[in-house]
Amino acid sequence: MRAVLVNARESLVEERRRLGIDKLDECWEGEWHFVNPPKLWHPRLNSDMFLVLAPIAKGLGLASWCEATGVFADVENNWRIPDQIYARPDQEIEEGLIGAELVVEVRSPDDDSYAKLPFYAARGITEAMVVHRDRRFELYRLDDDKTYQPVEDGRCSVLGVTFATVDGPKLRITWNDGSAEV
Repeated sequence: MRAVLVNARESLVEERRRLGIDKLDECWEGEWHFVNPPKLWHPRLNSDMFLVLAPIAKGLGLASWCEATGVFADVENNWRIPDQIYARPDQEIEEGLIGAELVVEVRSPDDDSYAKLPFYAARGITEAMVVHRDRRFELYRLDDDKTYQPVEDGRCSVLGVTFATVDGPKLRITWNDGSAEV
């Protein structure tokens, strides 16, 4: 079931905040998107990837976040919350981020991962990645026309790593000094 709540009562938003279940909620140009907590495999895959990628990002001078940090076009009415974000310090604001170099969406069945891509492109985010439970992935890079194009070889230019789906299934992440499988 998919539901998008427009004109949410402030009491509903406050109740979700009070219960601590609002951390993944998004606002799409004034429309509230309430997101349920993911199944256990989702944060496990997300965390495993993050533990590999965050040190690489830090070595490149990028800050990294795993869940519950927003990318904002407008702090009152328009933001998305990717599963992972890799950004320059100048892209930070008090509420979260106004842009990023790379965002990662771990896709749950029937979620809005693909629908978020135009928002990320409009924010100038260099690369976006969608990862599935079976470790299949799509990596996209922003072109000169501000649209995402698939990166066929799995090479992430932002982090200098290469992604590949291998037997297991696992996601293999390779970089100059090593590799990991998650």
